Amino acid sequence: MRFVFDLEGTISFHDEKVSDYLTDMLAFLCERGHEPIFVSSKSIRHMLTLLDKQFHNSKMVGGNGAIICYRGNIEQIVAFSTSMFSKLKELIQLFDATYLVESDWDYAYTGGAYHRVVNDVDPYKLAENHHLEDLSTVWKITILSASNRKEIIEKLRKLNVAVHLIDDGEMIEITPLGLSKWNALRTLGIQKRNYIAFGKDEEDVNVFDFAQYTILIGNNPALVAFADEQLIVDDRIEMKIVESCKRLSERFKLT
Repeated sequence: MRFVFDLEGTISFHDEKVSDYLTDMLAFLCERGHEPIFVSSKSIRHMLTLLDKQFHNSKMVGGNGAIICYRGNIEQIVAFSTSMFSKLKELIQLFDATYLVESDWDYAYTGGAYHRVVNDVDPYKLAENHHLEDLSTVWKITILSASNRKEIIEKLRKLNVAVHLIDDGEMIEITPLGLSKWNALRTLGIQKRNYIAFGKDEEDVNVFDFAQYTILIGNNPALVAFADEQLIVDDRIEMKIVESCKRLSERFKLT
């Protein structure tokens, strides 16, 4: 059976690397003939920093479905159109915005050395910081500052893009419409009712909807109705995750 794990807040806590205890659990699943698959809202580059190297060739879905990776090969499957990216760059220039722009692997960052996101951009120096004009395929733009935050938000919401305000609008996240972790999993050959899903985010709803069995980590109301099992986050959460995986590894076989 395939075990699909959302990373942040599900098996990686406080944006730290998956613990040795849970890494051993993932290895146990592999030994029993199961296949761990990892999904995230973050870039593949960031996902690799959270996983032990033995899982770097696993199937991965990054950017909430914008990017897939398998055996180290990255493919961007959703990106801003050329015309939309041009409009977004015009707004960045108009409002003198600083930003973090994510491509399939590399990025463009102008937030400076002291912005609070800088340590998360590329801590292991795996990619390159390019000029914005040098990025051709982009799946996420995060506006870090702008000369008129209210006005740029108003203009962004008139475009055919998804706009999310982070920390009460301190940062503005822009992505293409139609991102779907489930669609990305299908691209990787995953079929309905042929996997077990662990997750916690609203973006996991369609992953839960098509799973054989689902485990909700925490108490997200958007996922409660789709969850077969719920694990409350406390000091024993990792132990509870391991217990669930061991039990489910016996109940379900790889198909």
